[in-house]
Amino acid sequence: MTTENPTPEFSFQIKLDAISDEPREFTLEAKPEEKTALARRFGVVSIDSLEAQLTATWLKPGRILSISGRISAGVTQACVVTLESVPATVNEEIEVIFARNSADTAGIVDPDEVEPLDGETLDLGELVAEELSLALDPYPRHPDIDPAAFELGPGASLVTEEEASKAPKRANPFEILAELKPKP
Repeated sequence: MTTENPTPEFSFQIKLDAISDEPREFTLEAKPEEKTALARRFGVVSIDSLEAQLTATWLKPGRILSISGRISAGVTQACVVTLESVPATVNEEIEVIFARNSADTAGIVDPDEVEPLDGETLDLGELVAEELSLALDPYPRHPDIDPAAFELGPGASLVTEEEASKAPKRANPFEILAELKPKP
């Protein structure tokens, strides 16, 4: 069985040798069929708009490339509690560093935060899609949800993010077990 890379839903290939020493700007806008395919991929109700303004800059010509800019999207997700539609706006600044060899990036950026730069092309559309997926709310809730209105069973309840952040930290169960272990 062979594993092939699927064709990205939103693809915008650039040739790396077309980027000179001067920064190069790109404007991307997803077509309706691309937005529909991305919505299916990300498990959201719809992606109503998706645009990106990106700049490609060589930090070391031919070796280290910076892609920076802004992604804007209008997205509709399903509420994790009621499944009602929850509209959201994504407006994210991005900066991704690509390198032929991550060791080349020492002194420029953390080598652990560098993406590999392979081949002679780079798919900016797929980069935008990946960054959009990271910006989506993993647990969207409809703004009208009253956590007190739900009966979830004994000992279970919905809490707001603010309540969750104020909750006392629980003891690590492994620390409790370690205390029970006989001491030599």
